[in-house]
Amino acid sequence: MVNERTVFEKYRSERSSDLALAVYITRHSVSAVLYDIKLERRFSRCVQFGVNISPDNALACIGSAVLRVMRESGTPGNAVKKLGFAAPADITMLIEETLTPTDLFLPPDVELTVLPMLSAALGGDFTAVLANAMQQECSVLAADVTGGFRAAGHVGGKLKFMYIPMKGGLDGCGLESGMPLESGAIDELSREPDGTLCYSVIGDGDSMGISAPAAAGAVKLMLESGALDRDGIMTDRDLFYIGEDYYISQQDVRAVQSDIAVCRAALELFGRANGRTDRAIISGEAFGSERGAALMAELGAVPEGLAEKYGWSRNPGEQGIIECLTKPELLDELHRLCGSAEDISADISGEFNELYIKYLGF
Repeated sequence: MVNERTVFEKYRSERSSDLALAVYITRHSVSAVLYDIKLERRFSRCVQFGVNISPDNALACIGSAVLRVMRESGTPGNAVKKLGFAAPADITMLIEETLTPTDLFLPPDVELTVLPMLSAALGGDFTAVLANAMQQECSVLAADVTGGFRAAGHVGGKLKFMYIPMKGGLDGCGLESGMPLESGAIDELSREPDGTLCYSVIGDGDSMGISAPAAAGAVKLMLESGALDRDGIMTDRDLFYIGEDYYISQQDVRAVQSDIAVCRAALELFGRANGRTDRAIISGEAFGSERGAALMAELGAVPEGLAEKYGWSRNPGEQGIIECLTKPELLDELHRLCGSAEDISADISGEFNELYIKYLGF
């Protein structure tokens, strides 16, 4: 994965003095979003990625992202009225036990919210994804492909969930030159009739690394040209170069191949166990754009029939925190669901292995 980088974005020049600060933490990134509660729109965002987040460095990374978004957006601390966090389970507990608004140079009376967690594998970072999916009065399947396959089904007021580890091919963390879908990421590939490889970079600047959709796109191009066989073996080269500086290796192909099989098998089995749902939301780096979502369907990461029904989103967790900060009834419902949810991971593990092997070939 690429070395540590920080990206700042400012969306508006005007704001009110009634802001919410949403901090979303994963194993490899920390993002801080300033949301204008009164004007109902995002004001600015800062994300730090390319770093392994653990309890040892989590507070320092959180502080760095928060201070950067506050400083570069010109926002005084007293404009922040609500502060929310969503993080993996161990970091959730760390925040609950040790972090206060004053540690981030915010007023002590800021309303602090830490999203609840479903299990050790499905922390508050996934709960935020679920919160974003539960915005309509209907049954929902929410799946997130970030480091592992995480899914929860909300049907009839009850919640079932599951977790299966992945290799990082569909979120970029397992790729040698991988990075999130942030500014500087190579995000789409195509090949001209004369064989020239073309690619686009988010933000139209210099490329910094390869996103998961670009890695999946490289796999598709290699399959079409015969440079990759249906077993996932590169046949005529060891590396597939994208530009002069970045490449997809055989190990990267294996990570993408394995993660696609995990995603397909897990979605199929969870759909059976959870029952019929009105909406299916799949999130993650590989599903983070319309083209990326379509590519995942083409490569078989989504069961037949579901591709026409699911919605896609790259990072709904940030918006999920904002929804919880501005809708107390949603947060109350999440606490209720997390306290009574049923983990069905073990129930489907035996059949999963059989389906995983079945879907491993392209």
